[in-house]
Amino acid sequence: MILKKPYAFLIKHFRLIHIILTAMITYMLVRSFKMYNFFSRYVENIYSTLGDAVPSNYITSFMMIIVILIISFSLLMYLLMNNKKKPKTLYMILSIYYLVFFAGLIGYFLLFKNLNSYSITIKNAMVLRDLTLIVIIPQFIFLILSFIRAVGFDIKKFNFSSDIKELDLSDKDNEEFEFVLGVDSYKYSRFLRRRMREFKYYILENKFMFILLSGLIVATLTTIIILNFTVYNRTYKVNQRVQANNLIISINNSYLTNLDYKGQKIAKNKFFLVANVTFINNSGLSTVLSLSNYELKTKDGTVYPTITRNNHFIDLGADYSKERIENGREENFILVYELNKNQVQDKYTLRIIDEVEYSTGSMNAKVKSIELIPNKYLEAENISTHELKQKVVLFETVLNNSDLTINSYNIANKYSYQFEACIRENCQNKTEIVIADTAKDKTLLILSGELNLDSNSFFVKNNKSSLTFFDAFVKIKYDDKISSVKDVTPSSLVDKYLLEVDGAVNKAKKIDLVISVRGKTYTINLK
Repeated sequence: MILKKPYAFLIKHFRLIHIILTAMITYMLVRSFKMYNFFSRYVENIYSTLGDAVPSNYITSFMMIIVILIISFSLLMYLLMNNKKKPKTLYMILSIYYLVFFAGLIGYFLLFKNLNSYSITIKNAMVLRDLTLIVIIPQFIFLILSFIRAVGFDIKKFNFSSDIKELDLSDKDNEEFEFVLGVDSYKYSRFLRRRMREFKYYILENKFMFILLSGLIVATLTTIIILNFTVYNRTYKVNQRVQANNLIISINNSYLTNLDYKGQKIAKNKFFLVANVTFINNSGLSTVLSLSNYELKTKDGTVYPTITRNNHFIDLGADYSKERIENGREENFILVYELNKNQVQDKYTLRIIDEVEYSTGSMNAKVKSIELIPNKYLEAENISTHELKQKVVLFETVLNNSDLTINSYNIANKYSYQFEACIRENCQNKTEIVIADTAKDKTLLILSGELNLDSNSFFVKNNKSSLTFFDAFVKIKYDDKISSVKDVTPSSLVDKYLLEVDGAVNKAKKIDLVISVRGKTYTINLK
């Protein structure tokens, strides 16, 4: 195939080509800034809906064409400069940069295309924002250098005619040549090795400046990363205070379970994330929580708190049922999230929507994010078996350092005891009798021992539950049967616990006291 060399044309129109090149780089710089502004707004406002996040607003086919033209012009100028033995590094870098840029545009196009189907995390949005900024910076340099070439190589003289003479325009630049596919690859390999060798020597000769420049780049990137993750878009941890919705909020602990407080499965293929939360109201006004502002992000969608399952989690804290949090008060509640099997994971993000701003076609929300790594209570487990007079420490349960010691037991239909009752300074001895409901075939299991409940456990702090330790967590196992118990211990009785149990326990050959706290089971052999 016979083609004509383009060098004469390129030399004659050198200035015009660079004017066009400058205009195209300017256009791409403006479009890049538009993408940078989008991700900056995304990080700052934390978009809930993205009305303007459509590909045509940010990535267009015209941009693709412009990038291809920039690459084409750069390659042509590289060929010209290489033929005339002139500096060609700018055009080589320009070609490589916009080739990578073109691939990046395709990636950004796919990203914008899917943004309305799923939202990107704020951390990823920050990475994209900073990456876009890094991409923008070289374009400023290319713009300046291209503009200088457009007005003349020597910016001091602005004398373009002499520059054309330096390019040595001759008849050879317009002659025809035969284009043959296939090249001698060893020439390019030798050229590349030589360039790498020269670049290595250049670095060694200017080692101090390269170290200084590298240090500056590392310091800048480190500062950007630190600001992004600790100031601009901080992700809080458990026990760290967050201010949102005119409240100071702190997550005390979180739990992932499919069991109720007795250790029974709540529902088939259902799991629950329970967050114990402290709310402090110093706003000057009373407030009621809007539960829709407390989103749990999972790999299978967003989940909101439910109040229909709270009675299963009395050991994890007091349930919230639209109570008003008064000014100056500190309240502790649990938020319960019902999950399906696909939403079970090791880590979650609780997003608290602080403020929402509405504008045409979009809704912007400011969000505080808290990382949750829940304690898991998913399967029943036998922890230990004890004899009488042995202390049972429940530290593996949600009751923390609570413990129970049973020294002896007795079974009877009634129990009487004396106690001292005082009214002001007047005290007198009284006798009280506790009788089992024999009409329902019940008897009394009288336990002598000591129960110490950890005051820091959420079960003790839950003042909304009237259940005692024995009502909530204890069952009686006799022979091959397991039965619940009813705590009928009077408040005036000390160091003894009266439990109403099945009458058949009196004739049982083997009796065990079974303590089950959210699936963690301890057994005390009574008989």
